[in-house]
Amino acid sequence: LGAVLLPRATYYVENGRVKEFEIIIQKAIKFVFLVSIPMIVYFIIFSKEGIDFLCGLDYEKSIVPMQIIMPTLFFIGLTNIIGVQIYVPIGKEKIVLYSMIAGGVTDLLINIILIPKYAAIGASLGTLIAELVVLLVQFLFLENKMKTLFFNNGILKIFTASIFGSFISLWVKIFCLPSIIALIISAVCFFCGYAIVLIIMGDEMVLELINDIKKFIVKIFKIENR
Repeated sequence: LGAVLLPRATYYVENGRVKEFEIIIQKAIKFVFLVSIPMIVYFIIFSKEGIDFLCGLDYEKSIVPMQIIMPTLFFIGLTNIIGVQIYVPIGKEKIVLYSMIAGGVTDLLINIILIPKYAAIGASLGTLIAELVVLLVQFLFLENKMKTLFFNNGILKIFTASIFGSFISLWVKIFCLPSIIALIISAVCFFCGYAIVLIIMGDEMVLELINDIKKFIVKIFKIENR
């Protein structure tokens, strides 16, 4: 997403096309909300199965650190939008540097305090808080007009869909299935339920994505029939 948007964002800024710049930034923000929030919810719920599949239950102490660190998906996604897609095109890279320094110092201090007592859990908390600090510093220096782009992204629909996805996938935990089977079945239930709720609630980006997929399929079908 970043590789695709940066050249276009820079082009819009250089040519004074502010409205187009704001539109693609808002779409990028919505994309981060749409993808990161369900991923966070799903992998917090199914962290045990994820760790078992990747490493085996000898690493079960990694389950809680994984659950703690999952929200960094959301923080890093937004800081990528603010730092790379907004500040770089408008020539304010120094703010990105300042935010990274603040995050690095925060991470170091928290690690020094928490790791001796809480080990991996302390390290996870340090990373989580550090990424939040990076996001807050970057957000603080945004113009008020740009800040408003972060508060109109259908967040209630996304949370509602995530809760529904969780509800219809939790039953998988009742059965003692192999981790890979549990992950496949639960992921299908969770993300299909998530998508269905967003479609029913009329989420614009999801409907736009479905429309693009339909157009792509029709285009491929026409090519094959020639």
